[in-house]
Amino acid sequence: MKAENIKLLDFLAQPKTLFKIPVYQRNYEWGKEQCQQLFEDLISSYNEAKNHFLGAIVYVPESGKNMLHISTIIDGQQRLTSCLLLLKALADSVVDKKEEIVENYLTNKYVELNNHLKLKPVDKDLDSFTVIMKGKVDEYRDTSKMVENYRLFKKMISDSVLSPKQLFEAMAYVNIVYIQLDGGNSGENPQVIFESLNSTGVSLSASDLIRNFILMKLDSNEQARLYREYWSKIDRLFPSKVFTEFIRHYLIAKTHKLVNQAKVYNTYKKYYVDKGFSSEEALDELYRNAQFYDWLLNVSCPYDKLNRLINHINIMDKKVVYPYLLKLFEMRNQGVIQWEQVEEIFKVIDSFLFRRMVCDIPSNGINSTVVSLMNLGDPSDELLNLKEKLLSNNFPKDKIVKNSLVELPIYNKKSSWAKLVLVQHFTTFSKILT
Repeated sequence: MKAENIKLLDFLAQPKTLFKIPVYQRNYEWGKEQCQQLFEDLISSYNEAKNHFLGAIVYVPESGKNMLHISTIIDGQQRLTSCLLLLKALADSVVDKKEEIVENYLTNKYVELNNHLKLKPVDKDLDSFTVIMKGKVDEYRDTSKMVENYRLFKKMISDSVLSPKQLFEAMAYVNIVYIQLDGGNSGENPQVIFESLNSTGVSLSASDLIRNFILMKLDSNEQARLYREYWSKIDRLFPSKVFTEFIRHYLIAKTHKLVNQAKVYNTYKKYYVDKGFSSEEALDELYRNAQFYDWLLNVSCPYDKLNRLINHINIMDKKVVYPYLLKLFEMRNQGVIQWEQVEEIFKVIDSFLFRRMVCDIPSNGINSTVVSLMNLGDPSDELLNLKEKLLSNNFPKDKIVKNSLVELPIYNKKSSWAKLVLVQHFTTFSKILT
């Protein structure tokens, strides 16, 4: 794998290069909000004469006929495609720069493949992209995000306080990190990497916003280093939807407050500033906690005795307790408690959740309970303090649980719950809190 920081225009200007979006990628989906943000970032970069870090382009290189270089895009197609649409809109607005833009960044003059165009989208987007690049957008009658965004860029260029020529000059401030994966049988598997980043097909906005917030203030070399050492590893652990949920749970663990999913980015920015983080400190903490979260999601804790308990929590679908479990892993990482103590605490959490499940107690109050567990006082008394806290939060007693097991139609709930009842060593629960 090779990762480097590069000017976007230099990346696009590579001769005889085709950027190919593979068939397993989602369609082009950027909306008005993302395009407006890109345009505003461009204006800010020009006004402040500062580089703007757009993000990463991940691709696998291969050779084509007649010395053609094919870059199969694994991640970054939304940004790459949007920038090409913006460049086309600029080419159609800057008369004296049109030929330069078209020949350097949009087309392969001496390559007939793909109608000379440098980008080959997925099939559904190919027709609309082609008519835009060929200047025949007015002939297109179908609905297309590409056509909508191209027209939006044209309008923003027309309405901008900067001239089209200045906006084109601003493109020189846009930086990316390109990550070139090794091809061949011995290299990285592009399909696996793609699935780990894009399996949900959901917008990566929360991930992109936080990544840019952390990295954009840095110089090019530092951006590339930190992306390679931290962010790309986090990206590979989680698809976008899981990443957002991870950040939300991470922030609950760190701020000791409930966090609305829609406010994850703003909450993270405030936490970052309040902690006085450097970019590397922030990424180091994020990556460490991302690994902890991966242990929970994939039942892969290095202390194997915990994995049975983690599996129980997942079967009960009680990820709501993940923030507290992240706290425990951090305490263990810092040497505040040992694995054996963590295991005993997990047993209490497992018992608490199982008892409530068996007694059919609504789970809507657990969020607040989890937040209250974030600061239990002296860490050396974590287990004792946890027991006291949970006993005061509707912790069902043995007799109630036993009666509920007899009366609850567990097989009418979830089959996995019924199986859990069979594998749980219920007779040990009464000993846990003694």
